[in-house]
Amino acid sequence: MVTDRLDTTVKSFQPTNPMVERYTRLCRAYVQLSERFHQLDVDHMTLKGQVVPLLKALKIQQDRLRQAQSEKVAMEQTLDQRIVQHRQDMQALTRTYEERLDSLSHHIEELRPLEQLLSSEVFHELAAAEAQMELVDTTFQEMSEDDDPDLTADEKALLAAYRANPEAFLTTLEGREAGRGRA
Repeated sequence: MVTDRLDTTVKSFQPTNPMVERYTRLCRAYVQLSERFHQLDVDHMTLKGQVVPLLKALKIQQDRLRQAQSEKVAMEQTLDQRIVQHRQDMQALTRTYEERLDSLSHHIEELRPLEQLLSSEVFHELAAAEAQMELVDTTFQEMSEDDDPDLTADEKALLAAYRANPEAFLTTLEGREAGRGRA
């Protein structure tokens, strides 16, 4: 751009002096250097414009990484606590089940002598005893309804009068016998 204009101007003068040629070359170099510096400055600003968002994104990612690391540490601590709690719960459950198993084993040992009651012979004996108990219950029920089933109604009435008042019954009985003896 500028160098093209400079070349056109220099050609129009047709320098004859070597000193002018040197200054012309020096000016040309200075202009090229200025153009390159300007381009470098533009590239620098462009790069700076691109680097700033990149640096912002990097900063955001670093913040997220730090947050993720702190969350990871917190989660590991929570996990460690849960593992400890889980182990304690498992130990408590194990103790509880061992105690229950011991208790059940003890009960089984206590019930072991009763295993012989499960044999068919003992079962038949128990069935016969149960039938006898039903017969005894029936007899007791009949006795409560009628204690003396072999007595007649008159005999039952006489027995009831005696039970109600034995002294009066005996006095009445003596009076009847005395009255029979006089007649």
